[in-house]
Amino acid sequence: MKSIGKPERGTIAKQGAAPKLNIKKIGIVSRDYRCKFPNGRRDFSYALPEVLKLLEGKGCDAALFSLYSIIPQESHDLRKTLTRLRLKRIRAIFMEEFQERLKSRFQNKKRKPERYVVYHCLKGRWLEYELHQNFDSLTGKSHSKISRFVSDEMPKRILGNCCVILCGESNGVKYSPRDTKVKDTFGLRAAIPRETNIILNPVHDRMTRFEMKLKRQFLSEKGRWVISVWNKGKEDKNARVRDGSGPAWTVFHNGVSNDVDLLPNALGIEIGILDVEKA
Repeated sequence: MKSIGKPERGTIAKQGAAPKLNIKKIGIVSRDYRCKFPNGRRDFSYALPEVLKLLEGKGCDAALFSLYSIIPQESHDLRKTLTRLRLKRIRAIFMEEFQERLKSRFQNKKRKPERYVVYHCLKGRWLEYELHQNFDSLTGKSHSKISRFVSDEMPKRILGNCCVILCGESNGVKYSPRDTKVKDTFGLRAAIPRETNIILNPVHDRMTRFEMKLKRQFLSEKGRWVISVWNKGKEDKNARVRDGSGPAWTVFHNGVSNDVDLLPNALGIEIGILDVEKA
C-alpha cells in the first residue's frame, strides 16, 4: 500500500507500514446470518456504532469482528462513523469488507470477501491498513506457496504485540495423522516474534474438523493467545446448521482453552470481552 497525503476531514488515510499496536483488552464480536437487522443489510452496519460504544464503555482498546463484517456503501461510511464516535479507548478495529452477489436464478446470495482492514488510531488520526487472505486450506497448495506466504506475507501481519492470521491460513501449521500432532512444517509459528503474544484469527464460518482446534492450541503455545471468531447460521448442503454449542469463538492461551466474559446486549450480536492482562 502507498501512503497518501493529508486526508480530508472525516476521512481515513492509508498507511503503508504495519501499525505497532499494544492490545490489552479485546472485544470479540460475532453475528448470526439468520438475524435480520432493521436496515435490511446482512452485515454489522446497523449495530456497529452501538457495538463500538459498548466496547468503549468497557475499556476495550480493540474490536475483533467475525469475517464478512461490512458491505461498503456510500450510505454507510465507516470513516464518518469513527470520526463521529470520537472513541478514546478503542485504538484498533479489525474487520473484513465483502460483497453479496446473486448466486442463481433463485436469487440466493453468495458472499465474496474483498479486503481485510485494520483501522487504527495514531496520534488522534485514524488510519487503515489493508490485508488479503492468501489461502484457506493446504489442499492443492504446494510447499513453496505456503513457504512464500510465511516469508513474504507473515512479516506484514505482525502488528506490534498482535498478528493477524485470516480464516483458514491457520492451516499453515500442519496436522500429522501419523504422529497425531500438529507440526510447524512451514515455519509459520516460528516466524512470529516472541513479543507478539496475541494471534487474531477471524473466521468466516465455524470450522468443524477436529484438527482446527488442535492447530489453534498449537499456535497458542509458548505463552501466546489465539483468538478465533466466526459467524453463526451457515447451512450445509442438507440445509443443516452446525453452530455447535457455546459462543462463536475459541480462545486459547499457552495451549489451554479459555472462557470469555459475555457482554449482554439487545443488538442481536454476540459479544465477548477478553482482558489478556487479567485472564
